[in-house]
Amino acid sequence: MNKTTQTVNPETEGDLVLREVWRAKDALSAARGHSIDKLFADLRKREKKSGHPVVNLQPKRKNRDAKERTTQ
Repeated sequence: MNKTTQTVNPETEGDLVLREVWRAKDALSAARGHSIDKLFADLRKREKKSGHPVVNLQPKRKNRDAKERTTQ
């Protein structure tokens, strides 16, 4: 485990699912040199390759024609 998960809460120490999630997180982080920038760059590359947007944070554009019709 890396330094972020060495301190384990005694209440969750026996939780196998939580330990597996931590193990996967540690492996992903270590594979990218514990760099958040590298992690997100890899995620963006995977997103492009898949063809499916993972998250779209752009605001939706309102239709101007509909707005003009309601104000007339």
